[in-house]
Amino acid sequence: MLKKKKFWLIIAAVVVLLFVGGLGFAGNYLVDYALAVDDQGRIGSMGDGVYTGKQDTQAQQEYDAWVKTAETKELHIQSDDGLKLWAKYYHGAKDSHRYVLAVHGYTVDNRDIAPAIVPFVKAGYHVITPDQRGRGQSEGTYLGMGWLEKDDVVNWVEKIVHMDKQAEIVLYGESMGAATVMMASGEKLPANVKAVVEDCGYTSASAMFKNQLKERFGLPDIPFLPAAAVVSQLRAGYNFYDASAIDQIAKSNLPILFIHGGADDYVPTSMGRELYKSYHGEKELLIVAKAGHGQSADVDPETYYHTVFQFLAKYL
Repeated sequence: MLKKKKFWLIIAAVVVLLFVGGLGFAGNYLVDYALAVDDQGRIGSMGDGVYTGKQDTQAQQEYDAWVKTAETKELHIQSDDGLKLWAKYYHGAKDSHRYVLAVHGYTVDNRDIAPAIVPFVKAGYHVITPDQRGRGQSEGTYLGMGWLEKDDVVNWVEKIVHMDKQAEIVLYGESMGAATVMMASGEKLPANVKAVVEDCGYTSASAMFKNQLKERFGLPDIPFLPAAAVVSQLRAGYNFYDASAIDQIAKSNLPILFIHGGADDYVPTSMGRELYKSYHGEKELLIVAKAGHGQSADVDPETYYHTVFQFLAKYL
């Protein structure tokens, strides 16, 4: 009887070890796929595609022509965890104290958001477009899905205020960059920060990963996401369940303009509506019909920038 009991205990232990080992493998795979940056700056979720920094849009063509004569320079800061971070600075009107910190999205770099900033510079704003950690010319081996990057945004804000004590700053972001600036809005920021414009940001990293697990792999979030979160904590130093824009804006008191494409099937339009509905501060919502992910400014630039500048005029 004792031998039989011992046998089944051994079997149970083996099953548990195999299960835990399998989850560990799955967790590592998902972190490699979604968060880890290799020495060529590539992320598993990019597949075999090559990021060129160019978009097939009218805005890209206008930017390419405009930037030839634009006054620009490089900026550098160090993150709280010791990474060297890089940004491009576009000079606006010489007597202006208005700034836009424009934050790009997932797997790309500052070049992705650059076409969107031209109207801001033409309106007199100075614009700073950082490469987020692990992207472009900034150091980093893991993406933080906005959670680590929010602290980088706070440091960029401090850099701007150091350069110009009278600065009036707008936090502007697209996709993961939008989630980043929303998360940053819940942190302690100087009074120089006046408003947030978020374009197609997600409610939380875990909600995005849950959607992508189902769509790309046909897998449920449980037990795979918790396993990946443990690996993320061990390898990248953070738990991506913390990366919640909807939780962070609950701590914000800044005016927020929420923008989303009505045909966004990557970060679902419902997320934009949920963020807007949840926010108790001053807010506006713009849904651009027929616009896919990150396409609102391209589909209807007139409405897009009219709404943005009309919103900002109330606070700057």
